[in-house]
Amino acid sequence: MTGREQISRQIAYLLIFIATILLFVVLKITASVVIPVILAIMFSFVLLPIVRGMNKIHLPWIFNIVVVTILFVVAIAVLGTLVFASLRTILSEYSKYESKFLSIYKFFANRFNLGFDADKSFFYNLQSALGEQFNIGIMMRRMLFSLSANMVSIARNILVIVLMFIFLLVEMHVTGEKLKEAFEGRMKNRLFEIVKRIMIQVVRFVSIKFFISLATGVLIYASAKIVGLDFAVVWGFFAFVLNFIPTFGSIVSVGATSVFALLQFFPHPAPIVFIVVGTTTVNMVLGNFIEPRIEGHNLGISPFVILVMLSLWGWMWGFVGMILAVPLTVIIKIICENIPLLHPVAILLGNKPQDTRLEFTVYDSENGQKENGEKKTEEGDTASSRSQA
Repeated sequence: MTGREQISRQIAYLLIFIATILLFVVLKITASVVIPVILAIMFSFVLLPIVRGMNKIHLPWIFNIVVVTILFVVAIAVLGTLVFASLRTILSEYSKYESKFLSIYKFFANRFNLGFDADKSFFYNLQSALGEQFNIGIMMRRMLFSLSANMVSIARNILVIVLMFIFLLVEMHVTGEKLKEAFEGRMKNRLFEIVKRIMIQVVRFVSIKFFISLATGVLIYASAKIVGLDFAVVWGFFAFVLNFIPTFGSIVSVGATSVFALLQFFPHPAPIVFIVVGTTTVNMVLGNFIEPRIEGHNLGISPFVILVMLSLWGWMWGFVGMILAVPLTVIIKIICENIPLLHPVAILLGNKPQDTRLEFTVYDSENGQKENGEKKTEEGDTASSRSQA
């Protein structure tokens, strides 16, 4: 690489860095508009393989979209109704669960010499132990008030998301033809191959992640039902949502479910142990063994990068940003893997110090020849240096 090429590449990286900062600022400002669009794109990626599978048995594309959308909306409505009903039940039976909390807290307070006032509420005692800055009562009231106040907004956003992913699915049927018509010659073929590869990998990752998370939620729900844990739908739903956050989400899900099992079944150890072992096993088996085997491609993200992205997207978009942080980071990594200039970014985002560039074949329509994209390996670099010598 000549000196001029190095300077040009450095300038390109600087411009990309500045553009990235500006992009994050814009995404922060336009969060109310961008979040529904991102969610619609994610759902369209999840449903696209189903629509394509139905299309292979010669069913019309529009008919497939209508059927899948109806099933999706019905599933969301049923799940939302069950979760909301369970949350209402939790609130209506709050005094019963607080008395159980108090009895368990009193047991541990006496054993470990913690401060305990039997005439005060559970939250007062817990706050006394944790400190005045951690006011659980105020935090819960704010969360419930925010949820109630935003119900209309949530319903509106769901409607917007459904409409968006319907039109996205319709558009995806002709996206390839549009790309072919938009560009000409070698650039057309090269760009089409890159975009096609990115789309295949992104759709594969998002759909696999969604269905693995769904399987996690269903199995956690089944585990809770087996031992009679109250509000099994809530714990299954939490497991499904939090599974999009690698490691940390699973820890929170297992911890919350286990704590509630302790609350309900104490002092009987068998169902508590079953919930702890069962939820831990489900998350470990699906997340650490089955999901990597199905993906078959290294899409791992560095744990440090995960923490940074959780903080960044959480600051930008709140809890929804934390849920989307890792999927969006993986999508960025896939895009960087397929664009030569951004290969170093993909390597830095990954959890292994290896070259993530992928080989691709581009057909040159002008010369009627195939051109292979580069994938630099140690062997290839060695052969290249020998030929130059």
